[in-house]
Amino acid sequence: MRVVIVGGGFAGIAAKSKYPNAILIDRSEYFLMTPKIVHTLADGESALVYRKPDIVAEVVNIKFNEKKIITNKGEISYDKLIISLGYSQDLSKIKGANEHVMKLESFEDAIKMHNEIEKARTLIVIGGGDLGVEVVGSTIELVSKIKRKGKERVILINRGARILPHMPPQISLKAENILAELGVEVILDASVEEIRGKTVITSKGEFSGDHIFYAGGIKGSNFLTNLKLSLKDGKINVNEDLSSVDYKDVYGAGVCASTFYPSNAEISMQSGVHAILNAIEGRDEKFKPMPLGDIVDIDNNFMGVFMGLPVRGNFAKLLKRIALAKVYYTINKVNFYNKNLKI
Repeated sequence: MRVVIVGGGFAGIAAKSKYPNAILIDRSEYFLMTPKIVHTLADGESALVYRKPDIVAEVVNIKFNEKKIITNKGEISYDKLIISLGYSQDLSKIKGANEHVMKLESFEDAIKMHNEIEKARTLIVIGGGDLGVEVVGSTIELVSKIKRKGKERVILINRGARILPHMPPQISLKAENILAELGVEVILDASVEEIRGKTVITSKGEFSGDHIFYAGGIKGSNFLTNLKLSLKDGKINVNEDLSSVDYKDVYGAGVCASTFYPSNAEISMQSGVHAILNAIEGRDEKFKPMPLGDIVDIDNNFMGVFMGLPVRGNFAKLLKRIALAKVYYTINKVNFYNKNLKI
């Protein structure tokens, strides 16, 4: 049985690591370590890690009825298919967002944003989740390194009553206090109604900045809209066992699948393993994520949640390092099992 994995992000590498006989296709030999991308913003550090797919090619279409994947280098057939194509920023709900905001979808985006932050005097960040909070922390870190004269302004706009709403309230409050101490203006309970040029129009007034960064929500890869698959909120519509509602031999894994679980690296890797086990074993077991930890870094202040409990300081920092080490270990396994195939 030929199992093909399209997309070598967190879910894809986990699936390949679990079932080395699978064929992993990705357009790049490098893996974007998204938990480290905030360091790119702060000091230009690379967040790319060498990760060798079995086939390096650009997928241009998938013919599901024929069970064929069309790439820029030829076609490959499959018996079971895992689609793990990652995410894109969901700008559809805010008028003017497509034209006026910076996104963080690639390493190139991070480098561009790093360069823009170096020049900007005012930065507005929309979204108080993990990404938005860490972007603000990285911005403050970069500004402090530059030591510019004059006052920089960083504004964080959050739709809800507290930032990091998925974490315990005491962590949210601690994060808000740290941001306030760093001089960040945190605007809570403010829904963004429109972005007009360099101005963000919200339910609590208008805010203008040199650059506007969006971290308010994600959807599946834009490529999914080219496929003949049912989508839900921009993601592959899947059953509880992660199989597509359209094709039983196709599975969605990671943030491109329309499931109830949070969009972080840990859960994405778990979903990749679950999807490929269901595929190769012909089972239909429901995916039940087991979140262990979620740690954010705000200007070298580590905090978050571990097994449902709030954590801070060195222990939280250690947990983040352990999570990164697990990803590096999985990437090394993928490289070891690489088949270096040609189409």
